[in-house]
Amino acid sequence: MQTTVVGSYPRVSNGPEGQRLRKAIAMWERQEISREDLRRVQVDVLREVVAEQAAVGVDLVTDGNITWYDPLSHFAAKMDGLEVGALERYFDTNTYYRRPQRVGPVHWRGPMTVEDYSAAAAASAAPAKPVLTGPYTLAALSAEGASEELVMEFAEALMHEVKALAAAGAPHIQINEPALVLRTDLPRGYNHIAGLVLRGKGNAKTTLFTYFGGVGPMLDDLLMLPFDVLGLDLVQGASTLKALAVTDVEKGLAFGLVDARNTKLEDPKAVAKAVLAFKDRVPLDRSYLAPSNGLEFLPRARAREKLEVLVTAAKLVGEATT
Repeated sequence: MQTTVVGSYPRVSNGPEGQRLRKAIAMWERQEISREDLRRVQVDVLREVVAEQAAVGVDLVTDGNITWYDPLSHFAAKMDGLEVGALERYFDTNTYYRRPQRVGPVHWRGPMTVEDYSAAAAASAAPAKPVLTGPYTLAALSAEGASEELVMEFAEALMHEVKALAAAGAPHIQINEPALVLRTDLPRGYNHIAGLVLRGKGNAKTTLFTYFGGVGPMLDDLLMLPFDVLGLDLVQGASTLKALAVTDVEKGLAFGLVDARNTKLEDPKAVAKAVLAFKDRVPLDRSYLAPSNGLEFLPRARAREKLEVLVTAAKLVGEATT
């Protein structure tokens, strides 16, 4: 069994050097440094967090979303047909995002994540996985809401981004759809929407990850989508475990069993035991252990310790199944 992360990673750490990105952002906002100067600091921190994940032993790392302002405006600001609006609270967290507003047809303008993926891949001994916010979440958290037309326009734009990432050599691409947990069923036509997003993926493996809640009522439909791996928050979405217990799963799962919003450390043996309960229902050799969501809500040192729990638990699962 392998390990991965969901996307975000803490941008700052203890000590003056660990605060350099925060200071650079403040200086850029005061127009004391250029966008290029800020970018150099961002990429330096990106490389640092990627190397940190790989050094702990994570099998599939991400760029930590280091350059993202938030999961919505990072994409909306780089697409045609959208304006970035006022701050809104991001789910039930203490973080915020800038709400997109459609002002015309939404179109892909050019690569939005390829440079960050390439920097991450070059800095990591482990494979790197680019992460995109999914079309339903982009639409659902916009000013307009998840109209079928807007979801489809986002899907078409993301299709081009997935194709660009595949062309850049990404071995695995993840689509994050946290807004799905606000529903009890899949949006109409989402199977087609997912297929459109993934049309240009080439040989890349793909993951759909939901978090901030459970998806038990729609689990069967999620498993039918054309992704290689389904990522599940099994902390805030612990109710999903009941649906999993009576479901035979043919694709890989990303078990989000380590709480990414609580500093308390889990017992690796308990995490491994929770996974092993599904050894006869889930192909664990194609599955991952993961945090329940992005690790940005934790102090940097604790996030690293959470990854150590993941790696140890995955080894225990491997020992128990060989």
